[in-house]
This record gives sequence, structure tokens and C-alpha cells, in this order.
Amino acid sequence: MQALAVSTIALLLLFQSSPVPLAHFTGRIHGVTRKDVTIDTEEGNVIEFVINRKTRAERSGKTIPVTALKTGDAVGIDARQELLGYLVAVSIKASAPVQP
Repeated sequence: MQALAVSTIALLLLFQSSPVPLAHFTGRIHGVTRKDVTIDTEEGNVIEFVINRKTRAERSGKTIPVTALKTGDAVGIDARQELLGYLVAVSIKASAPVQP
């Protein structure tokens, strides 16, 4: 019985969720919908991020809807990886648009 209790505690400690730092990505918007955003990185990679109700986007310090992001906008994205391997955007910071 005591061994079962020790095993249970060991398993709980093993699966205890520890905070995982967010990954940071930079690039330019390749495409955006209400459900996802895709960026082109300087290294030539295309990375897709899932958008959920907790995703926050901002431009010049002001909150904006994700759909206000436009193709070509320079962005920095902090994201976390889900168990299934996809990336969820936690925050998106867009640079101010370039004036012509």
C-alpha cells in the first residue's frame, strides 16, 4: 500500500505542469484569417500559428483585431507549442505601417 502511494506521488510530480517559456518568431505576414496567421521568416521559412480567443494582437501599443493584420506587415509573435505539434499564437506585435 505504501509503495502505491509513493508511486502515485512520483507520477504526479512527473506530470506536474511546469511553465514552458514561449517561443518568439519574427517575420512578415504571409496570410491571416480569424483562425490562423502565417508568416514568412527572414530565413525563408513559412510558419503557421493557430489563433484562439486568448490571442492578443497590437500595433503601436494599441490592441487590434487579428484580422487587422495585413500581408507584408512586420510582426513578432510569441507562441506556445501544443501537444499535437501546432503553434498557438499568444501575442502578436505588429510594427507601425510604413507611410508611402
